Amino acid sequence: MKRTTQHTAGFTLLETLIALVILATGITSILLLFPIAMERHRVSTLRAMTTTIAQTQLGALRAADTDADFHQWVRDNRVRLMNLPESHYVESWVVSSQPVGEIGLGLYRVTLGLRLWDGRTEYYTTYVTDR
Repeated sequence: MKRTTQHTAGFTLLETLIALVILATGITSILLLFPIAMERHRVSTLRAMTTTIAQTQLGALRAADTDADFHQWVRDNRVRLMNLPESHYVESWVVSSQPVGEIGLGLYRVTLGLRLWDGRTEYYTTYVTDR
């Protein structure tokens, strides 16, 4: 009786190449997600900054923390172009006010529209009294 031993331990070259192709495909697809995630993070950060600008302006108006009275502030900020270097994400803003409720109560709805860097406009609204 003759005994033959077969060495079946380990991988063949073909199995190794197939494993490397599968691994490379997985790594490539994961790496392609990084630029998308970075862009989404950048847009989210810029939108958070625009919200902060709107909240700051409308909060100062609500608290009567402006240099002028309510009506003067609305007239001065009706259309405002942003040419500051740190405001590259907001091109301009538009302010409108409308009286709300009974005449003579002094309650106004103030809307601040921010024109964003990508051409969209986002609107923020608050209610203010002129007294």
